[in-house]
Amino acid sequence: MISATITDKYYHATRALSPCRKECVCPDRRDSATLPFTVKPNIAASIALLALVLLIFPAQSRAAGNDNRLSVFVDCHCSDPVGENFCSDFKGKVRDSAGYRLVDHADAYGIGVHLWCVDLFAGLPGANSKLAGTMSAVSIAFTIYSDRLPGEVYEDSSVFRVGKDAADEMSQRILAAVGQLAAANKAVFENIRAPQKPVATPTQRVIE
Repeated sequence: MISATITDKYYHATRALSPCRKECVCPDRRDSATLPFTVKPNIAASIALLALVLLIFPAQSRAAGNDNRLSVFVDCHCSDPVGENFCSDFKGKVRDSAGYRLVDHADAYGIGVHLWCVDLFAGLPGANSKLAGTMSAVSIAFTIYSDRLPGEVYEDSSVFRVGKDAADEMSQRILAAVGQLAAANKAVFENIRAPQKPVATPTQRVIE
């Protein structure tokens, strides 16, 4: 299983020298809330489960063509402007990467990235109306999927926030987390890629 650790280093807190110490939400806050995002591998149980299931379920289809890039299924549920921009930026980084192939559905096998976003300030009591549309609260869940599995296998999840000017930096951090998951599950994906040996069938003899 994978665990993600996000610190509060970039969370804003008013201090004695802050020009907005009397306000509940500071309008001069830096809106690039790029929280440090790290994934720490600890996946013995996860790999054991995947390996067991892969032995049980027969092989079916494989990734299209000879494209050896790992598929990344990005599933976005973001209706706020910042969330939409963040999701679009992340998809673009996956699409332009050398090691991944962006897909719009869970195909043969790969990593799933599920994003849910809401405007952090919209409807928040005491928040300046001008702050709406400047920051998004994002929930993310990572999965591993394969056509040899009965469904997506949960790997990790976390919640963070991202400002309107921080989509590029944060999406790069998420892409790095995908890379950590891909490296941690390398043996599983190699097992999926490997051609399956044909099962020998007994020869039937006709009794005359």
